[in-house]
Amino acid sequence: MKRQAIDDRTNNQSGKGLLPILCAAAVLAACSRGDVPPSPSIPQVNIITVNVRPMPLDLKYSARARGAREVEVRARVSGILLKRYYREGEHVAANALLFKIDPAPFMEEAGRLRGLEAVEKARLVEATAQRDRLVTLFGKGFISHRERDAAVASYATAYASAEAAKAALHQAELNLSYTEVRAPIAGSTGRESRSEGSLVEAGGPSSLLTTIVQADRLYIDFTLPEHEARLVRAAMSKNQVSVRLAPDSKGEIVQAAKLEFLDTRIDPDSGTVPARAVLDNKDGGLAAGQFVLARIEGLASAPAIFLPVRAVLNTPEGAMVWVVDKDDKVQPRPLKLGHSAGNLVEVAEGLMAGDRVIVDGILKVQPGAAVKSTIVDVNDPPGGPVVEQKPPANADKKKGNEQQANAAPAEQK
Repeated sequence: MKRQAIDDRTNNQSGKGLLPILCAAAVLAACSRGDVPPSPSIPQVNIITVNVRPMPLDLKYSARARGAREVEVRARVSGILLKRYYREGEHVAANALLFKIDPAPFMEEAGRLRGLEAVEKARLVEATAQRDRLVTLFGKGFISHRERDAAVASYATAYASAEAAKAALHQAELNLSYTEVRAPIAGSTGRESRSEGSLVEAGGPSSLLTTIVQADRLYIDFTLPEHEARLVRAAMSKNQVSVRLAPDSKGEIVQAAKLEFLDTRIDPDSGTVPARAVLDNKDGGLAAGQFVLARIEGLASAPAIFLPVRAVLNTPEGAMVWVVDKDDKVQPRPLKLGHSAGNLVEVAEGLMAGDRVIVDGILKVQPGAAVKSTIVDVNDPPGGPVVEQKPPANADKKKGNEQQANAAPAEQK
């Protein structure tokens, strides 16, 4: 028993002494296979090689649709609103009866003026006969100049009074016709502003009864920055501009409109230029008052250097980018920027054709550090183009070696 205990202790000590030797052997074997210990990693970044070239512009603006004709239907005479003849929101024809205002006071006034006109006409007939008779007698020398002039003046007064009575009657009959409020244009009616039984006053806020909108042809109103308006105006002269509309910022383009108007004046407060496109909306795809996204296509910028906005850093000293030199080391470069177009920004000063600029991974680098770079296109999304990742050629071999290494201890156990 004592000898067996001594042998066990000797075996344990020899096992402890062999452990460092086995570990060292494993390291040497790994080195012989080419598996070196990992070193500090070099940042992987995406870069672009800048060029001077014109860039297609995809200009997007928030716009609002409105009817090509939007008419406020107002009461032209004061009175009690008796009845509404249309259903709110329905389409009505031009000259369709919409409202009825109490006509009784206007009928009475028209009757009174009709009688007054008759009286004035009778007086005119009498004055005409008197004038003709006295003019004849004056020609024969039976009356004086004074009597003839008085007859002519009486005729002129009677004629003027008759004309005034005629005009007053016409105005009264016109006011009577205004008690029937009719549609000035064909279109879709809006909500009534005054209910039946209300007192409406011509010329006041209560005179608004409803609105009519022609939505089969819509105006699309939006504004452009001054520098983009210059590009659009030049392209309009060559018929190179097209406008596409989407119901919202995330929707697909569903309508095509024609850019019809670009103002020559610049808003001094916002520095923008009003613009208007016209849409044929007979199918009712858009509603008046709806907000849409207007995209102007067919434009290209003047040749310049453009960078993705995400590549530019804003510092207290101004804009800058990271430039990769010929030794694949990173250096900062201050910039002077021009106008922006979509996700791109123009570089006015600071870069030359052929410079390599980091667009993805800008937070991983520091001045003078080496990087591993992948060239992408200026229009690629953040992170570069989607590329299918394939496993290395020796991946299966490494996987088999790992499985064998994991299986060996199990066999020893």
